[in-house]
Amino acid sequence: MNSALHAREYGIVRPQTLHRAEITRRIYSLELSRLKEVARVHHGWFSNVLVDHYNSRSQKPNPLTLAGAYSIRFQISLLSAGADSEIHIYDIEEQPVNKKIWKIPSIARVAKKDRQKFGVSSVAWYPFDTGMFISSSFDNTINVWDTNLMKSACTFDLEEKVFSQSISPIASHCLVAGRHTSYCASADPRVRLCDLRSGAFTHSLTGHHGSVMATQWSTRYEHMLITGGSDCTIRVWDIRKAAACIMSFDQYNTENGDPLSSTNQAHNRPINGLAFSPDGFYILSLGMDEKIRLWDAYTGRNTLVNYGSHLRNRSNLTIKPLVVNERIWPPLIFVPSDDHQVLAFDMLDGRLVKRLRGAYGRVTSVDKRPGKEELYSASKDQEILVWEAPRPDIERDDKTPEAEMDAWSSDDED
Repeated sequence: MNSALHAREYGIVRPQTLHRAEITRRIYSLELSRLKEVARVHHGWFSNVLVDHYNSRSQKPNPLTLAGAYSIRFQISLLSAGADSEIHIYDIEEQPVNKKIWKIPSIARVAKKDRQKFGVSSVAWYPFDTGMFISSSFDNTINVWDTNLMKSACTFDLEEKVFSQSISPIASHCLVAGRHTSYCASADPRVRLCDLRSGAFTHSLTGHHGSVMATQWSTRYEHMLITGGSDCTIRVWDIRKAAACIMSFDQYNTENGDPLSSTNQAHNRPINGLAFSPDGFYILSLGMDEKIRLWDAYTGRNTLVNYGSHLRNRSNLTIKPLVVNERIWPPLIFVPSDDHQVLAFDMLDGRLVKRLRGAYGRVTSVDKRPGKEELYSASKDQEILVWEAPRPDIERDDKTPEAEMDAWSSDDED
């Protein structure tokens, strides 16, 4: 580190290069936090954990709101939901100075009388204002919530179980894509677009021949939506067109093939995880064939990166992977796995870099705190774990229990 600082001082290394190298080093050295714990408030497995990536606010608290502490000062908020139908918000910015170990409390939650009837399948912050968030539930609804009151402001009834929803992080429109499936043999699975402005459905996207298990809006093109389903296909939609489906991914990259051929398959088993890279150039897909695939978002071609056979993914519920390629090189992907760990891969060459071990149940979701080298993972053991880079001001104990040492391991040790 000292040699790098000297190189920057003498102009040998650009400041941006040193900054990227240090951020990359910290991301690669993540370990289970010794200082932070998230209070255990859920009584069922987690469906989703999400850090606010878009907004921060510095306001005086409003004593009239149920969640007045939510906006005391500049903060980043963590949103969690689970099978117990509870939704909680945590302030992960405010940290007591005098405490050695900080247990992050829930500062707001949806009251029991206002909760959705069944488990919450996913949650998402409204990208442009943390005064609102969206949830989907197995009670057939998508709810739009007022963060200050923690009450539902609008409800969409989709008439079937909703496995998840997605809202565009860049769009000028206010459309939420909710995916659901009908188990009636005569009904086609649909992706419904819900307009937050009018409180009505705009239209449905049809084309899948089975349950739609994953959806994601593009981080680059506001009208581009991708979906993955139990028919083993990933479909690309342009919601402005009448014939909205413009492409179906083919894992074999068939030359001169029809982009909408009925034989195109992205995986050999159902697809239950999708993610765009932050720059929008790549799409990451997870299948129940326990394969990870990286796709060119512009051409729809399989990049043929081999991520090995490390992933365990047999659940028919949605999982949420994470792509991190801002300010680090090479870019990394973090993938929740059924064997109680989060796998970190080099996105471009498929090399398994690290394993995050510490959960005692299937990991369902992982998200990164913006501007920090800090990750949060949720699992079926009802715990949210915090992962951060080692701090030089904390002395390591050579007598660390073996169980604690196993919280992070390199692939070289396997």
